[in-house]
Amino acid sequence: MQMLLFSKFPEPGMVKTRLGQKVGLENAAELQKAFIQDELRMLAEIGADVTMCCDPGRPLADYEKLFGQGIQYRPQQGADLGARMLHALHLALRESESAVLIGSDLPDLPGQFLTEAFKALRSAQVCLGPATDGGFYLLSLREPLPADIFEGVAWSGPQVLQTTLANCAARNLSTHLLPAWPDVDTLEDLTAYAARNQNEKTRTMDLVRALGLAD
Repeated sequence: MQMLLFSKFPEPGMVKTRLGQKVGLENAAELQKAFIQDELRMLAEIGADVTMCCDPGRPLADYEKLFGQGIQYRPQQGADLGARMLHALHLALRESESAVLIGSDLPDLPGQFLTEAFKALRSAQVCLGPATDGGFYLLSLREPLPADIFEGVAWSGPQVLQTTLANCAARNLSTHLLPAWPDVDTLEDLTAYAARNQNEKTRTMDLVRALGLAD
């Protein structure tokens, strides 16, 4: 399974700033690091072939030093988020029949969702995982998409998923939706994550407990 993990380097003040307003920027960066570590563990458990698509603000060597060997590291390329995702997915499709892309703020995303995404591409051209904030946490393809597939999408807005689905429908692209799942952007999101995982031992939960945020 060709998996792409889209990520920024967990540098204080550059990631999870809304969460950082509540828990401190240093702690927010450490949480982002833990999110990624937990996602990498989950991807290893399902046997995925992982490429981390890295924000080019830091050298790839910094990512590899932090997250280790055993996966590929590539820089993101493109003028905006949509262009960067398409570039990464289309590049992966040169090497594989299908590819799945997820974000880096999904510390407890179930691995079976990713397995379902790959299976869905047997019949659908596009598979999307709806996020509870109106965006999507996963995008998977079996063939390249038109360059204007994200036309009119206001990134980080509440209509990202619906606009993307409308664009797919307008271009006669068949779609499959996975179960909805929350990402972790705010203290409220983190509190909900902790409630779901109170009995789990993960990097994120270890840090949540250490910061006194588990209650």
